[in-house]
Amino acid sequence: MFLQRLNPASFSHALKEIGTHPIGQAIMAKKAQLLSFKITDLPLSATLILKQEALRVGAELATPKSCILAKEKAYDCLLVGTLDQLKHLAQKCAKQDFGLKKLAQELETHFIPPTYAPALMAIVNLTQDSFYPNSRYSAKTALEQIYKFLEQKIAYIDIGAASSRPGSLYTDANAEIARLKDLCTEIKGQNLYKHAKFSIDTYNSKTAAFALEHGFCVLNDVNGFRDLEMLAIAKEHQAQVVLMHSLGVPLQAQQQLTANNLWEDMEAFFRAKIAALQEQGMSDIILDVGFGFSKQMPENLALIKHLAHFLHFGYPLLVGCSRKKSVGEVCAREVEDRLAGTLALHLKALENGASILRVHDIPAHLDILAIHNAFLQIP
Repeated sequence: MFLQRLNPASFSHALKEIGTHPIGQAIMAKKAQLLSFKITDLPLSATLILKQEALRVGAELATPKSCILAKEKAYDCLLVGTLDQLKHLAQKCAKQDFGLKKLAQELETHFIPPTYAPALMAIVNLTQDSFYPNSRYSAKTALEQIYKFLEQKIAYIDIGAASSRPGSLYTDANAEIARLKDLCTEIKGQNLYKHAKFSIDTYNSKTAAFALEHGFCVLNDVNGFRDLEMLAIAKEHQAQVVLMHSLGVPLQAQQQLTANNLWEDMEAFFRAKIAALQEQGMSDIILDVGFGFSKQMPENLALIKHLAHFLHFGYPLLVGCSRKKSVGEVCAREVEDRLAGTLALHLKALENGASILRVHDIPAHLDILAIHNAFLQIP
């Protein structure tokens, strides 16, 4: 006899390997997926009911020790159980009052997370004030780099002609377009857009329209489509849109989010913006959690650790940690020495649900993508 401990992610493969009946595989696989949730401000009545129903299906609801006195109107709780257990629990909650019907609906959105093939988004900056000097290109050197990206079969190429780092100076659309003109002419004239998805990184609607008229098909608006004109242009060109979370306009001084309000703010932001896009008939959406925007280092790391939360929206998740300040704070490194820290964070992001990585260093990220994909193939 030999006892081998398995990674829970490999349990489904192991079921097939030992020859379990297909019906049994489907049942047992759910029992190997453990999910946990934090529920804030759960009404007392709902807390008491949920506690009993969780125990009945084999799950557990952890409550504060003071909950036994039932003196508060609401409590924060932790719910944990297997996928199979929580599916049964949601069915039971759907028949209850005190807000449990809504809880059941929200739980169910987490049960079947979408899966997307991992991809890279290469960064090209036609500006001289981007925070990482090696990402700054002239029109000529940018074009040379783009052809390299095409040879490497990079899925997305994100081009910006104005820095959007917090505190940077505003660049008007005419200046952006002047920097982009030669590059856009080449992309359209040589049909380069047939070999990769070109993304325009801008906060100016006029710039967005110019790029989308020249073969670009992705609109990456760091201002989160606060400008209705930007929304109209995305609709007109049927662009795929990158919806990035930030508290306020990135160029301006921002209130910093804390762990206390991070998740609630981001949830409300994405719900509202997704609804606005869907009302305009747009559903080709990428969600960017805005690593480094209106968030401090502990919150940025928490986003990566609990990234799977945002899968319930049903859209691919983009993460861009590349050489950013939080990497430097953790590793005590200047921007030119932050590659190793960036790779570590991006690999964690892939493991936790990211499907697009926006990066400066393509060769190194192709390696971690290869390692990540290889692990997915291992039983």
